[in-house]
Amino acid sequence: MIRQVRVELRRSNAPAVAALLLAIGILGVASMYSFWQGQWLRLGYVHSSAVFFLMPLALAGGAVLGRRDRRTRADELMNSTGRPRWQRALPAMTALGVAVGAAHLLVLAGGAALIATGGAYLGVRGLAGPLVDVLVLVGAAWCGTAVGRLWSSPLLPPLLAAAALVAQEGTSMLVGGDSKVSNVSLMINWPPDTPWETLSDRLLLSRLALGAGLVLAGLLLAAGGSWLTRAGALAGLAGGVAGLVLIGVPGPAGIWQLDAGARRYVCADGAPQVCVTAVNAHLLPEVTTEARRGLNALAKLPGAPTRAVELRLDTIGSNDSEQWHRPRPAPGTVQFLLEVDPDTGRAADVAERIALGGGTMWSGCGRSGDDIAPAIVAAWLLDTETVRLWDSWTGYRYADQQQEEIRAGVRQLRALPAPEQLRRVTALRDAATRCEPDLMPALTGRAAP
Repeated sequence: MIRQVRVELRRSNAPAVAALLLAIGILGVASMYSFWQGQWLRLGYVHSSAVFFLMPLALAGGAVLGRRDRRTRADELMNSTGRPRWQRALPAMTALGVAVGAAHLLVLAGGAALIATGGAYLGVRGLAGPLVDVLVLVGAAWCGTAVGRLWSSPLLPPLLAAAALVAQEGTSMLVGGDSKVSNVSLMINWPPDTPWETLSDRLLLSRLALGAGLVLAGLLLAAGGSWLTRAGALAGLAGGVAGLVLIGVPGPAGIWQLDAGARRYVCADGAPQVCVTAVNAHLLPEVTTEARRGLNALAKLPGAPTRAVELRLDTIGSNDSEQWHRPRPAPGTVQFLLEVDPDTGRAADVAERIALGGGTMWSGCGRSGDDIAPAIVAAWLLDTETVRLWDSWTGYRYADQQQEEIRAGVRQLRALPAPEQLRRVTALRDAATRCEPDLMPALTGRAAP
């Protein structure tokens, strides 16, 4: 059996199919590198979304292999032997399955190597999605092989690939993203909002059902020619599609769940204490330096916090900026939003984010409409002329539009006597802690006593 599989790996189209899947997989992962770099779970999202394209290609590759036996009439020769049909079909199908699975896992291994090189988080949970997707791809390849043995037309491979793409995209467009029928599409349309979100159990089970159905259908179609086995193959395929549709839940709540291991805090040695989530632990050394700079700046104010932790959500995100401003910190703790600048791969503006509003930007009050006053306070605390904050959507573009106003506010504040400067900055911090929406009056002295 092993010798026969080796022969098929050399003679069949398995290497070509593997090379194609590998190239498409690498292209998809590389095109999204700025999104997932250093993030294991986000790599899993990108990798699993690529199955939308890879499954039709595996189906077509299997059809090419199935056509080979029918076109060369090798199936007639093998049918004349006394061996069971499944034994004759298994070597070629095994070779194709090994090639397809290896190609998919090689892309994952390359991404994991890049992440591990930087010392980033690699959790076992992140392997679940790719392993389930291997079953889907192998099952699709085997179904294609079985169909190719039934119909040897050269139009079959492209027609199968096109049909699989149309079934996925067309169904999603017809019924909308809120219907369970849209689960037919293997594209994950809702990206994770946090780096500690992982593919949910329901999503994995739905894909596992599809993969099992495809594998069963391919085996039964290839192994037997009776109506009973063909009926069983159709039942297996129908069951797999039904599991994909019925088990999965559309929308973020059905796609994502929190990975407890990725979300746990990892803290630096020494004081003041600085903690980040495990997925960002590789950034802890540089974050610690910047966070302590921010804490030292806050120490100028009475009752300043003595601990800084990365802001994390208790539930999955919904791409809602307001949601990030709602978690309240523990007493004596300041929170900071940790984002990575894709151009540098480094954490962006940690000290500045801690100093914003005297440590109140992420204090549980929700999104404030005032960006200028908290930035003036941050620049004053950090002894700089301004703060230039990086935004995940616009980079520095939006923040830089406010630079002149921030600089002017800092100059006006520093022109006051030192005790008055401290009083006004403390007043703004206290107003922000009370969740007052307009903070500028506290900074300019126009606030009601």
